[in-house]
Amino acid sequence: MKKKFSFGPLFGENVSKNKGKSSLSSKETLEGAGKWTEKGLFDFALSTQPLKPPKWRAVAIFMIFVMVFVVLVARSFELQVIEGDSFLGKAQSNRYKVQTSYAPRGVIYDRNGKILARNVPAFKVDVDPLSIPSNGKAQIIADLGKILGIPTKKISVEIISGSPETVTITNNATHEQILKLETQELPGVEIQVIPKREYPFPEVGSHILGYTSEVSKEELENPQATPHQLGDRVGRSGVEDSFENTLRGANGYNLVKVDSTGKKQGSLIKTQPIAGSDLTLSIDIDLQKKLFQTLKKWTKNAGAKAGSAIVMDPNTGEILALASYPSFDNNIFENGLSQDKYNNLVNNLDKPLLNRAIGSSYPPGSTFKLVTAAAGLETGNINASTKIIDTGFIKLGDQVFNNWLWLDHRRTDGPINVVRAIARSNDTFFYKLGMRIGENAIQDMAKNFSFGSLTGINLPSETAGLVPTEQWKIDTKGEIWYQGETLNLAIGQGDLLVSPLQLSLVTAAFANGGKIVKPTILKDSEPEFLREGFLSDSTVKTVREGMYQNTIGDGNVSYLFSSFKPKTAGKTGTAESGNKRPHAWYTGFAPLDNPEIVVTIMVEHAGHGSEVSAPATKEIFDWYFENE
Repeated sequence: MKKKFSFGPLFGENVSKNKGKSSLSSKETLEGAGKWTEKGLFDFALSTQPLKPPKWRAVAIFMIFVMVFVVLVARSFELQVIEGDSFLGKAQSNRYKVQTSYAPRGVIYDRNGKILARNVPAFKVDVDPLSIPSNGKAQIIADLGKILGIPTKKISVEIISGSPETVTITNNATHEQILKLETQELPGVEIQVIPKREYPFPEVGSHILGYTSEVSKEELENPQATPHQLGDRVGRSGVEDSFENTLRGANGYNLVKVDSTGKKQGSLIKTQPIAGSDLTLSIDIDLQKKLFQTLKKWTKNAGAKAGSAIVMDPNTGEILALASYPSFDNNIFENGLSQDKYNNLVNNLDKPLLNRAIGSSYPPGSTFKLVTAAAGLETGNINASTKIIDTGFIKLGDQVFNNWLWLDHRRTDGPINVVRAIARSNDTFFYKLGMRIGENAIQDMAKNFSFGSLTGINLPSETAGLVPTEQWKIDTKGEIWYQGETLNLAIGQGDLLVSPLQLSLVTAAFANGGKIVKPTILKDSEPEFLREGFLSDSTVKTVREGMYQNTIGDGNVSYLFSSFKPKTAGKTGTAESGNKRPHAWYTGFAPLDNPEIVVTIMVEHAGHGSEVSAPATKEIFDWYFENE
């Protein structure tokens, strides 16, 4: 039975209770009450005859008073002088302590209501250094280490450091360990049930969701940081980080009085924790699993080590799936990760913690020809009917710029327009187009498509990429811009760098009618557009047709998509990368007439985009239209 809290004794009040029966007033008392005068309320009860007690009774009463006085003085001397230090020590050893009830974080759901991140109970074991008896400290530490399976040296360093603050020994004790601790009743050892984050889809969704870890001492001491309590867990990457203020709740607190052994003497004030707000993402976890598995398979098949992929709605900007490989199990941070293991993870050359879909940038290769084509059409240097002769290569000074078809087969495409140049990914066409319009027109169009700037997606650690200009080159390399660099820029090579997310926005623009939609990870967000009106309807139509022709006839990926239903449109990219194999790109959308999804896949150092990323994209289209 719970005890009711009483404020009387707390404030030193002396409360007496009358448990006797009530008595009726006598007739004389009532009559006297009617004769109250201004002299006093009790004049009626006083007798006019003085009382004269016997002398022997007065002596007896006097002796009793003397004896009681002597006893009280003696006891007072004993308590205050003889035992004063002892009682003072006990009083000083009593203290007040604030216990924290940690608030559970909000649950994260996918767009269909499936749980992506939830809370499960865990056992936290703390040690209060002030409650450990000095003569038994070593034994308590030894017993605690034996039960928890933690080296006593590690526990000793924390406890014997002299800090009066409570020390957390583990956040992940087992049921068996807790039962043993409760049986032992070790002084100063405190057990608390706390919420722990659990991710049902480790690796698959790690780069989207991120993870949490305990707040650091530096964060606690930083006056500019969000106020936190020792032991709080905060988001470190992904959604857990970017929506920290939404997901985190408000801790509850219990002010208790404890004695010298750490035992509770009562609770003074108690507040309940408030859970964080839930969050629904735009992610479809089933599509997410398929995307991750497909990316992993084609990366390994190509003998490569890393890649990334994105599926998004071109009309709303909602990210339906986002994968980065290699990945990591975000649950390991919840179960207690040693510093050595964390360092190994951070220093891993394959960078599993890096979200490559938004946080890495690469030369886009021939996928960038969509931007160059738009620049040529919008400047009026070409139209849909303009033809440029493919000569197989062009010479600029002592440099030779080859078309892939000439280099591999010693063949040319002859006179071609921009639609066929996109379908065939003809380098010669775009070299000559780049010379016509100049680097400034290409750079301006690239910036209109959001290259070189952040998209503003609500995930942390996004990269802006790079659109190289002459001023940038002078500032960073101390060199002027050369005409050969304009040719490289026209086909997506050189210093140009874009992220898979940025390239997805380009494809989405040709799918949605010419708008750069702002990407979002939240479901049912009101669509926002970063830029619109910079592409004419005729430019969008012409480039879309080139992307469609790429998937049929003698287009580069017709062998994959010519018989695919519904119709799709896309562009391959094979981006040179120094002495290593080129990066393999493919970006496309479907259906052609009423686009629902954009898919962009990039595999690092994997070879040709038409042989690696395009078939991987087809797998995603297959799955999506079978399961939509």
